[in-house]
Amino acid sequence: MPHHSRAGSNSRSKSPPWDNDNSESHKASSSLLPLSTSNGGGSSKRQTARAWQIWDTPIGAKAFVGFITFLYMFSGGGMVSQEHILFWTGVYKFNYPMFTAVAQLICTQALLIFFAYFTRLIAPLLNTLQFGFAIAPPNPPVYQKVQGWGWGTRGGILEFEWKTGRKFVFVSAVFSLKILFSNFAFAYGQFPVYQMSRILTIPFALFFATYLQSQTLPVTTLSSALSVTFGLFMTSLRHVRFAPEGFVTGLFSSFFTALYPFTLLQAYNIMLENLNTGPASPGGNNISYEDHQRAFWRLLYYVNTFSLMFILPLSVITGAWHEVYRTCYFLDAGFFWFMLGLSGLLATICFVFLLGMVRLTSPLDAIVANGPRAASTTALLSYFRMQVYSWVGFLMTWTSAWWYLKGRKENYKWEKDGRGRNGGAYEMH
Repeated sequence: MPHHSRAGSNSRSKSPPWDNDNSESHKASSSLLPLSTSNGGGSSKRQTARAWQIWDTPIGAKAFVGFITFLYMFSGGGMVSQEHILFWTGVYKFNYPMFTAVAQLICTQALLIFFAYFTRLIAPLLNTLQFGFAIAPPNPPVYQKVQGWGWGTRGGILEFEWKTGRKFVFVSAVFSLKILFSNFAFAYGQFPVYQMSRILTIPFALFFATYLQSQTLPVTTLSSALSVTFGLFMTSLRHVRFAPEGFVTGLFSSFFTALYPFTLLQAYNIMLENLNTGPASPGGNNISYEDHQRAFWRLLYYVNTFSLMFILPLSVITGAWHEVYRTCYFLDAGFFWFMLGLSGLLATICFVFLLGMVRLTSPLDAIVANGPRAASTTALLSYFRMQVYSWVGFLMTWTSAWWYLKGRKENYKWEKDGRGRNGGAYEMH
């Protein structure tokens, strides 16, 4: 698992983008920030298109992180609201969580393929609008024959190689269990029960950050994160029918939801190493900006492909498809398929921006960001009719999130100042 160490090292750094402000090449090879400088191996044509990126400034970098964070929180809230509508609201109460998970994964697979080619098609427009970072990277030159199969050319971002893919079986299994337990918890328990059962997500994330990444979290971070948890608990507290099966599956969902960003970061670093040392790579110690883009797209493709391999056969074996076919009476309704497709679209967006959050900030930050988002979703689905203690919890959640953000920024600034004085470095291995 990834961990931090203070000792200097000659290994290639994979630390967050704030680790070294004085090294342009280090910044370009260690983040997803759309910087204009790139370290080796990049296309000169693509470099010129990014030469005047507005994000290549301190304010632009902060704006970019804020933009990705907002989209991540917004898409997560939209997905939860959509699943609430799909499982619990109106005539189409589609209480088939495993079938829904398969439908979401199929939508994600199709959309990843579509957007990979579509972003290349409109690359000039995206570069003009300063969104060149969203363009799928071109296929790299093949120095040796690459054995694989998929919807891409040899060495492309949408090619599947078992030798490479087997390294991502674990993160895909965690992601699959996260989806399944979350859908079952949502389908078998009302929304307040679902929220209450997932309260432990942030404490689990604090545990993983401490023991899997060997981080020493400051008191400010611990206090603010736990305050977000308590505020969300007060916001979600309701007098509703308690469903034990929904609550228990929600607890398992909390565990895998907290574990997934940490395994995802480790998988990203492995993918980056594989791209730089694989048979289709010229090798070298430098990682270009386009290497990060290629690792980003390929990791999404591998994780979703393996998850589909896990859940699709399981749904067939357990009879989920047969049950839907025999008992669901509105399969001929176009509006139902529209809602199911919209759920898949929102799941895809959340899937993509979670990896962006993990790379730009940290796994713990991505988990804590779900706190104020969950509080806002609770207020929205309650039509803003909540008890006084729930509103107190709502305000406490957002205030604690601001406290957490302020503490993390001060901690990052202290880390940079400390490294400047002592010559040390934070590195992720």
